[in-house]
Amino acid sequence: MNKKLIMLLLAGAIAAIFVTTGLQAGTQVDDTFPITTPGYEDTKRKKGPPRFKPVTFTHKKHTEDYGISCGECHHDETGEPLELKMGDEVHPCYECHNIFEKDKDNRRDIMVHENAMHENCRECHKEVNIEAGDPKGRKGPAPTSCNQCHEKA
Repeated sequence: MNKKLIMLLLAGAIAAIFVTTGLQAGTQVDDTFPITTPGYEDTKRKKGPPRFKPVTFTHKKHTEDYGISCGECHHDETGEPLELKMGDEVHPCYECHNIFEKDKDNRRDIMVHENAMHENCRECHKEVNIEAGDPKGRKGPAPTSCNQCHEKA
């Protein structure tokens, strides 16, 4: 073989390794992880320590055991579910839901990070409990109260 062909094959192999490594790195999601937000505690807590610790989210359990699709939690700027596949980039919630203090005139503002997180989780859990037989969605297999998801601080 000539040197040009060998160099071309070697360059192609190296490029393939980098692409494969990059795709694999994008697909790695921990089975469980704390849902934390940089700067949230500094902004949110001015009158004392938090009452609860951040939620430890069971990503693997929600996706594999419960069969929840990515788009049920991850959405675009219009609120439409994202059709994600392994390797796709996922932006953290706080990039868009980046208001960390509630406005007294609009306490349910969905752009407030805390409201967005609670709304997303609570509504899904409520639906699960309604399907399980509780018409109000408060009791059932999915937790709906603060201390069922958060540990006390």
